[in-house]
Amino acid sequence: MQNSKININVAYETHTGLVREANEDAVFADSSIGLWIVADGMGGHHAGEVASAIAIEEISKSISQGKHLADAIQIAHQAIRDATEQDEVGRNMGSTVVAMKLEVCHYQIGWVGDSRAYSWDGSELRRLTKDHSYVQMLLDNGLITEAEISTHPSRNLISQGLGVGGVDSKTIKVDRVEGDLSVGQTVLLCSDGLTGEVTDDAISHILSATTDNPGRLEQLISAALEAGGSDNVTVILVTPEAL
Repeated sequence: MQNSKININVAYETHTGLVREANEDAVFADSSIGLWIVADGMGGHHAGEVASAIAIEEISKSISQGKHLADAIQIAHQAIRDATEQDEVGRNMGSTVVAMKLEVCHYQIGWVGDSRAYSWDGSELRRLTKDHSYVQMLLDNGLITEAEISTHPSRNLISQGLGVGGVDSKTIKVDRVEGDLSVGQTVLLCSDGLTGEVTDDAISHILSATTDNPGRLEQLISAALEAGGSDNVTVILVTPEAL
């Protein structure tokens, strides 16, 4: 994706981690349509892999057809519900998602669950998304502190996901944020396999060490693995650059 002034530098990877037997994460990256997606499936017995694959397929197809990002995510939610109701996979199938649509340097990000998006401007890491999770609800209500989240016994429980936890039988609450990226500013999309193992401060340190996205990607994945690699890890880095 480029015009006469801007090129988009992208690096991405998904890794099974060191504990899980299968990778239920899915990743999509297509600079030609300015779309990047991370989906973290759940359900076990291959159901999570199916759910995240459906999320990627339906969102990318909808965006290619000109649909808005939030609508594309709703369509993916219903597709996963339909697959579950048809007994194609386990009844507990679902997926988180975080997706970014970029038009030159203007981004739209939509998400459901606890997969995250961050922006990095060279000095500050800013979280663009807010987790749909049980511990986030506790934090919002002043019942726990930020420091307690990483050790809370329910830290892996999400409050909603694609295919599960909708506000009614057909819809899901898609949170959205949009803004503009400066040249050299980076957006990081990731599953909780990264943020569950690597602190925001550690992520900032890695991003500040180099502007090379493939190098950053390797270090972020390695940091998650060195911290235990207890979950699948998926990371996308997107940086507009001057030609």
